[in-house]
Order: sequence, then C-alpha cells, then structure tokens
Amino acid sequence: MVTNVPVVMAPSAGVLLWKIAVVIQIFGTVSGSLRATPSKLDEDITNTFLPNERESIDDCHLRYYKLGDGPEALPAFGRPAYLREFAHMAAVGWTKEGGKVDWSCGGSLIWENYVLTAAHCAADDNAIEPDVVRLGDINLYDDSDNQYAQQLKIVEIIRHPEHRFSSRYHDLALLRLEKNVVLHDTVAPGCLWNDEEIPFPTMEATGWGSTGFGQGNTPILLKVSLGVVPKAQCDQHYRKGDRGLKQGLQNYHLCAGDIKMDTCPGDSGGPLQMKLLSNAKMTPFIIAVTSFGSICGQSLPGVYMKVSPYIPWIRSELAKRGEKIQEWSFKPYACALRYIHLREYEDDVVYQKSEKFESLDSSKAHMNIISSTQTVKIHWPAGTKGPEDCYGVIIDEDTVVTLARCAIFQRKTASHIAFHANNTRNDVVKAHRHPRYRPNSYYNDVAILKLKDRFQFSTKFVPACIWSALNLPDPQFYVTGQGRLDLNEFSYGSEKGEQFKPEIVQVSPRADIHLQANCSIPDEYLTGVANGLAQEHLCFGNKPFLVPESCQMLLGAPLRRNIWRMGRHFEHIYALNLFGKDCGFGRSAVATRLGEHHEWMKSVLLPNYKETDDAVHFINSDLNQYDQCTAPDGSEGLCTNLQRCPKVAYDAQTNRNVRICNSGSLVCCPYEHIRNETRSSAAAREVDDCENRYRMFHEEFQNRWQMDRIDHYYHMVYIGWQQGRQTDWNCPGTLITRSLVLSSAYCLLGKGTPPTVANIAEGNPNVTWYNPVMARIREVIIHPNYNSTALLHDIGLVRLERDIVPTARKYPICLWQNETHTPFLLHRKVIVEDVPTFAESYAKYNSDCQEYLAMHGSRKLRTSELCADVDADSPRSLTGDPLIWYKRNTVDNSSTQFLIGTISYGRSQAELYVHTRISSYISWIKSVA
Repeated sequence: MVTNVPVVMAPSAGVLLWKIAVVIQIFGTVSGSLRATPSKLDEDITNTFLPNERESIDDCHLRYYKLGDGPEALPAFGRPAYLREFAHMAAVGWTKEGGKVDWSCGGSLIWENYVLTAAHCAADDNAIEPDVVRLGDINLYDDSDNQYAQQLKIVEIIRHPEHRFSSRYHDLALLRLEKNVVLHDTVAPGCLWNDEEIPFPTMEATGWGSTGFGQGNTPILLKVSLGVVPKAQCDQHYRKGDRGLKQGLQNYHLCAGDIKMDTCPGDSGGPLQMKLLSNAKMTPFIIAVTSFGSICGQSLPGVYMKVSPYIPWIRSELAKRGEKIQEWSFKPYACALRYIHLREYEDDVVYQKSEKFESLDSSKAHMNIISSTQTVKIHWPAGTKGPEDCYGVIIDEDTVVTLARCAIFQRKTASHIAFHANNTRNDVVKAHRHPRYRPNSYYNDVAILKLKDRFQFSTKFVPACIWSALNLPDPQFYVTGQGRLDLNEFSYGSEKGEQFKPEIVQVSPRADIHLQANCSIPDEYLTGVANGLAQEHLCFGNKPFLVPESCQMLLGAPLRRNIWRMGRHFEHIYALNLFGKDCGFGRSAVATRLGEHHEWMKSVLLPNYKETDDAVHFINSDLNQYDQCTAPDGSEGLCTNLQRCPKVAYDAQTNRNVRICNSGSLVCCPYEHIRNETRSSAAAREVDDCENRYRMFHEEFQNRWQMDRIDHYYHMVYIGWQQGRQTDWNCPGTLITRSLVLSSAYCLLGKGTPPTVANIAEGNPNVTWYNPVMARIREVIIHPNYNSTALLHDIGLVRLERDIVPTARKYPICLWQNETHTPFLLHRKVIVEDVPTFAESYAKYNSDCQEYLAMHGSRKLRTSELCADVDADSPRSLTGDPLIWYKRNTVDNSSTQFLIGTISYGRSQAELYVHTRISSYISWIKSVA
C-alpha cells in the first residue's frame, strides 16, 4: 500500500422629517441606537429600551424575558484508552515451516467467528489455503502491541459459488474460525453496508500490503483515503475482454483510487470502509473488499467488490452453519447497536487523552435527543395531497413560521397544526406565503401561518426567537430532525446488548455552516436551485456520515441555537430546513435563512410597519391650529405645533402614518399626547433639572441583583390618615419635587376623605418599632379626568405644607419624560410578609398587553398606561406603588432613579400589572406644580 499515513491515534415628508430632527434634539426622543441590536449578544439590560409600539421582530428575548432559562450542567466522564479504530481488521496468514506466518491477505471480522475476505485469498500461488487469522494487532512483526492480539485457526473457507480463480468476478469468501473471538475494544466485528447507493465521496482502505511496485509488505497496518472513480473512467483501464474480465466490469464492482496512493498486493481481501456515527460512537462499515488492481503505486484505480449485493449470500451461509441469524441481523442499526459499547467515541467527545485514559464530555456529541418544544407538524385538509412531513415553528402566541411549500399547496391552505408537546390541534386561519415564491423552487420558500387559538406560554413552553440578522453569532447550531431512539442515545454503557428501541424521536444534531467552497449538495436537489444558492440559503452539515435511520431532516423545522442574552437563554431560529439528506451529515443540507426575509416578515407580523418609502402623510389644508382632527388610527385630537407632539414626530420618523394640518409644522396630535405650554414655575424647572440638581446624592451604580434593596429608594413616601394618635398608612407615594408626592387617584380617594400626613423616605411606618417622621399635607390634586369606574387617568398629587430639605437619604426621584420608549428592566415596589422591598419587572409592548387583557376579559389598555411583566410567584404590590428605572451614568458610574409608572391595577398571580404611564402626564404635573 503506497501511503505515508501510519495507523495512529410621501413628498411633504421632507419638511416634516427636518422638523423631527429638531424635535428629537429638544425633547430627547429615543432613537434607533437604543433598540436591542440583534448581532450584539452582550446587551446591557439596564440600558435597554422598549418602544411602546412594536417595531422589530428580533425582540422575542424582550417580549418573553420572564420565561428565559439559565444554563444547564452537562456530564463528563472517562474510560480506559485503547486503539479501537481497526478492531475489525484481520490479517490472513499461511503458516510456513518453523512456525513463521506469511501474512499475505487482509480481511474483516463481520461475525464473532467469521472473517470476510477476497475469494482469491482462499489459496496462494501454490494452491495452499490460509490457515490462520490474527486480530487486534497493528504491527505484525513486533510484540510490543500484542497485549490484546488474538490469533485463531481457520477451520473452513467458503468461497462464493460463482467465483473462479481464472476470473475476477464474485471475488468474495468467508473464513470460519475455530471459535468466537473474545470481544474487546480492540477486537470486534465491523458492519456491512447494505445499500446499493454508496454516497461516500471518499473511503478508507487498510492493509499490510506492499508499499509500492516491487516492494515488500509493511509490518504496520497502513490506511489510505480513496475516492470513488466513475465506471466510465474505470473502464478505460480495465477493458472488456481483458484476462479475467471477459464481460468487463460489473455493477457489483467499485472503482476507487487516489492520485498518490492506492492498494497493493497484500491488501487483497481487506476492507474499503467508512466509519459512521451513532450514539456518539464511530462504527466501521465495510463498503467493499479489495479485489484487484493494475500496477501498484502507479495511481491507477483499484477494483473492489461491493458487499451489499452479497449480504443475502453471507446471511444464508452463516445460517446453514448454525448461527442465529435474523432477517435484521445485518441491518446497519442492528450491527451498530450490537457492538456499540466497544466502539471509539467521535473525536469531539474526547477532550483529553493519554496513553491509558481518555476524558469525555457528552455535551460535545453531534447527536442529541432534544425536542424543540416550539416545533409543530402541519396538516392539510382532507383529500388534499399536500407535502408530507411539513413542520413549522411557533414564534408567538398565534403565529407559526414555515416553508411556503408547507403553507399553501395547489391553492389549498394548510388546515391545522398539531402541537405534540401537549397533543393539541390549532386551526390555521390565514396563510401568508412569500409573494415571490414559485412551486418546485427553493427560492423565497418561507411563509407565516396565523392560528385560531392563542398559546399559553410558560417557563416550560417558550416561543422561539427569530434571528433577523444575516450574520450568525456562532457558526455552530442545532438542526431539528427525527430518528431512531436507540441510535441517538448517548452510549455510556460497557455491556453488550441488543435492546432495540425503534420508536422515532425528535433529535437535535449539531451542525456547522458550510461555505460555498465546501457546500456539497446532492444532485437530486439542483433543479430547485437552477440559479445556484442565494444569500437567503444557509448551507450546513457535518463531516461524518450517519448510521442509516439515525436522522431525517424535518422540512420547515428550525435550525436553532440557545443564545445568552441579558442574563438568560433564549432559543433563536436562524433558518428553516429546506432540503438535504441525513440532517446534513456527510453531505450538505440547505435551509431558508430568516434574516434574508426580515423585511417581508415585518410587513406581516407588525401591523403598523411601513417600509421606508411606504409611509403615508395625510395632508388636510383646511385644518388650522387648534382645530379638532382625527389621526390616521382613529384617535381624536387637535392640530398643534409639532414640538408639542413628540409622539407624532416619532411616528413619522419610524415610517408610520401621520396627518398633517395645513402645513408641515402642524400635525394632528391625539389629546393625550399634547404637551401643554406651561408656565416656567420653580417646581416645573425642578422636574426638568432633576438629574443634575440632585446628582450629589446619587449612589454608585449597583448591579441588577442589588437594586431591590429598600434602603436605596430615598424617594419613598407613605401617605396616611391621622385620627387622634392613630394613623392609617394606606397609600404609597413617590416624592417627585421637594413639595409634591405622586400616587394613584384610586388610592388617594380610597377612604373618602383626603389624607392628612406623609412620611417621607423613612422606610416602613407599619413596623411597630418604627418612629415615623411626618410632614403635613396641604392639598390633594386629582387629575380632572379621573374616572374611578374605569380607572382612567388614575393619577393624583399630594402637596406638602412645606418643602422638604433634600439629603442623601431623602430627595426627589426624576420623572421619565419620553413618550415613545420605556426602559426595559424596571423595579416594582412589593410587599413580602408586610415588609416593603423591590422586585424586577419587564416592560411590555402596548399591543402585547392589550392582547393579554382581552384574553382575560379586562378592559382596553390606553396609551397613557403601560404594562409590565413580573416573574411567576412574584410578591404582591399595591395601587400607587412606584415602578422605577435605574439609569447608569457612565462618566462617574453613579445611578439616577426615574419614576416610570405607578401601579393602577393588576395582580402578581396573573404575572402582569397595569401602570399609569408617567410620561403621559408630564404636562399636567408641571401645570399644577
């Protein structure tokens, strides 16, 4: 064998947008730079902002943050190290005088007492039959590696009945040994490839043959990688009519070769093989047996006997001789499982290895039995023969993303999805197929299904997130497929067994991106990509081939990865399975990349989404300043100057529809978003200058897990009703200026009489040992439009008799004035065993909140309100309790606290509270301050 590889281990929009730039500078409207950046995985949760209205589809980690999960520990273990790579390799020998053995052929152990070899190895040039087989030995003439070697006598040679020594047809034989081998990691049967198709572009040949023409045999087992040579090319070297090939090469012949290496005399009978993956182990499969070649070492292809056509013969010969042979005995799964405990682990699993011991990490295995809880099966109406085995991915409460071919077939829409996690059905009410998709094509193959019933999510059932960027954060990810349970279980055991588990389970093999240079697409799929792969396609795969039945790709199911974002794990979808075999193992597979279809998906998923050139600015020249008007969304409002309506300015900036009155400087602004032109009172100036005015008292920024300490909230107020010596502290409030306390109207009016005293920033007055410091209340100011029945405009102010003196432990909080965005990570005052503290809350889109409220029979959410999620089993809060944000000042690492909202209603058991949005009432607060 010639080798050097020894066996080793709108037109008016311009005017409006110019003015928007001025508005942004004046009012500080949050720009795009504050949105979560999809390609950045180290987002700072404390400085992440959520727009009130949804603008992105890369926001799943924010919408469902409370359902995110942490990391899981995975096991590692170890075992003795042996050379298991060629445990099936046999040397076939002729014993000479003096006991010396001439090892002139190779073979493969295929049963515990049978070796498969070439029929022409049944006798040497002197018609003498071989008499001995040696296994578990790499160096035949050195006893340094003989510890596990086994040498057994040949008791019977079984040549194929159609073989003739004068020809090169049916060149296969079986050697029956005197007894069964002692199974060991270094001596174990190989498996037989039983499929007529040979998908492997290269295979390995092994042997102790000569290293070149006229050279002697090598004492050390060598291996060479050989590629399949097309039959037409091979026929040029082995012409019909040549000696031994009267009928030319047959279908059971296989040609293989390499420009530098090939097999030589002495390699005859040895295997042409491939190691296939299952159970994190590599099982050798014999594809063919070395038969004959031309001049050794001249880079001409050799000819090998395929084994698959001869498996029935092999099976019958063994059965004749009393072996317990079943119909499935030589099935790939049966053989692989029979000896899986003896096989070598795949390279990725072995993270450390010495001469005697190897350390293993199961988390590095390519194959994993992990179900995607977001993956659903798609079904068709009765009588519709749509594509089978179509799947999709749940991305929110009523939406599934899938392939276009799986959504609509011959004008028939998919009928329903089956969610196997809880064995439920959900009907499809509408299918959105990409407008540029064409049947029988693999371009623009993506669709969105809207469902009838909304899913209920939990920490055990979280929707998948869409990765909307083109670049991926990591080149490795997981494919969603299905395969036999027994071929995908991680092999820890050391005992032999044939406990077959044929049930089909969902599996998640790991895969890598394949670039164009190494993207090997099977020919049968090329017609669907006639113009070649496009940027929308994600080519992926793995180098090893799989044991058959290990993994089948689920079309439309996700390529996914858990991504660590803001301190929690979230499953992200990169792409959807489009085509390929064996989940991309051995040969590349291709998926539809969702990032490339980001804009189209936004147009379907975001009701207010407009492309850059698609915004409509309605102009009504009959409307003048202060005229009543109706905004594009139906809200009643007033024509006012753009500077007084930052909400409309932001809508125009983000390509939403707006109505322009008379000229570009007047816009139709909904009443609740109009900023009043207030007098510049001292209190109003204090509100605007809060951050700088009290910076001297700001503490060092704490990490997010230290922000719940009650002694950090120096703006807390308890509002009470004093009767004699008894005071009922029934209402929480927040100090917003030196003389004003903010709370809910519902709370301030709750006892029927106005409150009389306030305790400022001194903890919990309900504790018996606490001696409160009180301030008298001058007046209570309730919002003029407060509606107690509907809890509309649920906000009120308490004015103290005199200003407080700010100190490091008692000073006003700042007010959040941005009307379009809200900080994501918030802290809500809660009560734990009658003691106040703070707990995390997470801002929620208005639309998501409204859907939740509607589902639970609650009233409609108003734009002057905001929702916040809370974690499961979160402590209770009271109406009027504050919702706070910590702003981190990067210059001096100090922190400024902002009041975002006050609780209006809600309950922790529902994991959601509705708050009065402070930014909606800034003008009113300043007008009465």
